Amino acid sequence: MANRKGEPKEGWALARDSKFTDMLLEMRVSRQKFKETKQQAMLDKTREVLSDEKLEEIERLTLIDSLTELYNPRTFLKKLEYELRRAKRYKRPLSLLIMSVDKLDELGRVHGALFCDDTLKAAANIIRGAIRDVDVPARCNHNQLAVVFPETYSSRAIVVGERIREKIKSVPINDELRHVRVTASIGVVSFPTHARNEHDLMAKALEYMEKAENEGGDKVYNG
Repeated sequence: MANRKGEPKEGWALARDSKFTDMLLEMRVSRQKFKETKQQAMLDKTREVLSDEKLEEIERLTLIDSLTELYNPRTFLKKLEYELRRAKRYKRPLSLLIMSVDKLDELGRVHGALFCDDTLKAAANIIRGAIRDVDVPARCNHNQLAVVFPETYSSRAIVVGERIREKIKSVPINDELRHVRVTASIGVVSFPTHARNEHDLMAKALEYMEKAENEGGDKVYNG
């Protein structure tokens, strides 16, 4: 290094300039590290928020039926299997309700496909209003809805089924077709009275639902 006269710096002057240069470089490095750390923290926070939202949406798409906002068929089977396994372990009752809207396909051909969607959504809302928080409502098939009742004998499930049946035929499906009323056929079974595994229990509930349909509909059938 040189001074104003072009002479090389020596001693404390050289040390002072060297120390100043080191401090300047250290400050620049520190500022850069702080900037990078802040940017990374902001990025991590953004990723965390997006990840939580994405996970929630993925979970919803995985578990919930988009039309009725009840559990979808796959989740329904898993819930039924879990609750039945629990009922066996603790020797507790469990009931299953499966329902269909009478002649829904025929009504759809008359009033349009959207009428079927509106009917299923209305039925789902009625079911939600009739059950407990611990019960498991689901869309178990294309035009069939179901409820798993943990810790429940069939007599109690029948009462809920009757409540659902009465409500469905008294509520208009939509504003455009307020004069149209629908009815429902409902099958109710229980563990261990009717079956001891989820497949036999579902088969028996579907059988009872079909018997209710064959007897004219608007009925809860329990054998």
